Amino acid sequence: MSTGQIIGLTLQGAVFLVWAGLMFSVISTMRDRAQTRTGRLYNGPRTFVTEIRVWLRNPDDKSMRNAFGFVTLCMFLMSAQSALMAQPETQNA
Repeated sequence: MSTGQIIGLTLQGAVFLVWAGLMFSVISTMRDRAQTRTGRLYNGPRTFVTEIRVWLRNPDDKSMRNAFGFVTLCMFLMSAQSALMAQPETQNA
């Protein structure tokens, strides 16, 4: 593995960790709002879909949506770049 590949993989890992943290924050925000709105500790899929709609339209969540979208786009672009730049390995038979 070359130095460039190691650096790229490390950066991909860092971007994934940021993405996972944002995803955890988004899901916990939705869960807290659903629990507050319904009064139930555990809510079903319908409530989750409702909370996704609320999160997508709420102006207070705009910065979180933008950050999440940007990090997701970065992750996809880095994965695509890594796949396109990968050198095929030759097998010695």
